[in-house]
Amino acid sequence: MRSASVLALLVCASCAGAPAEPAETGVRYVSIGRDALDAALAVADRRGAALDVLDLDADVAVIALPAGDLGLLAEQIHARHDRCGGFMVHDSYAEARAAIPVHTDPDHADPSHAVRPELDYPIDHADAVRRVLPEVDASQIRDTIRTLSAMPTRHYQSRTGAEAARWLQARWRSLTGRPDVTVELFDHGYAQPSVIMTVPGTTRASEVIVIGGHLDSINLSGGAAPGADDDASGIATLTEVARVLLAQDYRPERTIQFMAYAAEEVGLRGSQLIVRDYQRRGIHVVGALQLDMTNYQGSDRDIWLMKDYTSAAQNAFLGRLIDTYVGATWGMDACGYACSDHASWNRAGVPASMPFEARAGDRNRAIHTRRDTLETSDASAAHAAKFARLAAAYAIELGKGELGKGELGKGELGKGELGKGELGKG
Repeated sequence: MRSASVLALLVCASCAGAPAEPAETGVRYVSIGRDALDAALAVADRRGAALDVLDLDADVAVIALPAGDLGLLAEQIHARHDRCGGFMVHDSYAEARAAIPVHTDPDHADPSHAVRPELDYPIDHADAVRRVLPEVDASQIRDTIRTLSAMPTRHYQSRTGAEAARWLQARWRSLTGRPDVTVELFDHGYAQPSVIMTVPGTTRASEVIVIGGHLDSINLSGGAAPGADDDASGIATLTEVARVLLAQDYRPERTIQFMAYAAEEVGLRGSQLIVRDYQRRGIHVVGALQLDMTNYQGSDRDIWLMKDYTSAAQNAFLGRLIDTYVGATWGMDACGYACSDHASWNRAGVPASMPFEARAGDRNRAIHTRRDTLETSDASAAHAAKFARLAAAYAIELGKGELGKGELGKGELGKGELGKGELGKG
């Protein structure tokens, strides 16, 4: 057990309050939804300067901002438009310019590169899916949310944000004793790394499926940032998916990677760097699923598939999976430009989807405040369990392959001490 030393650090941090976050310097290039330019103008007004608009498209603009204004930009978008995200941060003008969409269809598929051929998306592994889904345990999701949200903050520049990544790495490692399954930290150059678990494929290992959510949290007013719904819920949901698949000794044909992204709240920075690295190395990602907020049922249906900046074909596949396996109600909605990390994959031409907990306009109003706790969403995590069943079905029906047999099929592996949600309670 490696939890004791990490617990000591988190208890200390809790006593001292949220860790200090070093200020960034220099200019950042930002691609931003045109409808959110009023928020950027308000940021510029506060420092008595004109907004530096470099490009203006029908839907997206490119602006230059001091790095220290990024948090204020997120705050202004949230206050004025009642939504998360809406912008992507880039290190160069060329990179920002490439993020302006080239629209070829009404769903805004593939903003910057040629769309890769869509898969056929057959549903033909019902026996495996129906063996796994009953193993999904809402209490496991609840306990992981409680653990992560007990940390003072998971801000990408904070010490406890870094500790959250190391805790998650240990938690994911505890899910299996298989030597072929790896859990690695992806260093971005700031305190918090991203976390990547790889379950290697068998016959089509070069084809990669990504299931992700963001690990960081933010409080736009400063202070504690529990981020229980945004996005401890998504991380807990994909953790439960990994647990039930590995407990059944799942051996996919395609490689499956679970990703907990750093720095989503400040312009999708962690996922962008991963996507850029994967493009440089020629890694072929055939599908990406984003779990960003899964535990607040704010609308009249259970699951909402975001239709903008996503793959229409993969969204249709998800709808079929919900109807076939999950037994939940669902609908379609839109969340705007760069609302979460799926946008990083989408602009690279990867079929991407984001099932969401509510209509965008009905989202959890406690996010980005100290009130984003487990109790303000769903203390039982029953709502998040619906998303875990969907993501598990997605993994199996896209990953194909087969389950193992014998003792590993009993679904008990990974329910040990690290899964009880004790870390960080102090």
